[in-house]
Amino acid sequence: MKRYLFIISRAPYASSHAFEQLEAAMVAAAFDGDVCVLLRDEGVWALQAGQKGPAIAQKTLSKVLTALPSYEIDQLCACASSISARDVTAHPELSVSYLDLAQQARLIKESDVVITGQP
Repeated sequence: MKRYLFIISRAPYASSHAFEQLEAAMVAAAFDGDVCVLLRDEGVWALQAGQKGPAIAQKTLSKVLTALPSYEIDQLCACASSISARDVTAHPELSVSYLDLAQQARLIKESDVVITGQP
């Protein structure tokens, strides 16, 4: 089984990047991939509680993240220093593993496929 890592580092509502990455992760999981999602830099804002996506005609990303386990995506990770620097409080229904830079590097190295969506 291939190990997929989806890295989301852009702000969640500045573009459709975060939602598209999550959709791709769900598709990979549907085809029996071992999927992990890593939020870092501005991407950690997707974890924030109290989002109101419909107010800007978008889906609320924290709600999409809470649905990941139903797609058998049980590995939701976030960069600990990005969380700390932005003072983000994760939605209470999310189970998030906070990783330092060494742990992130190890996760990237251990993944068969790394998808960042960056230009």
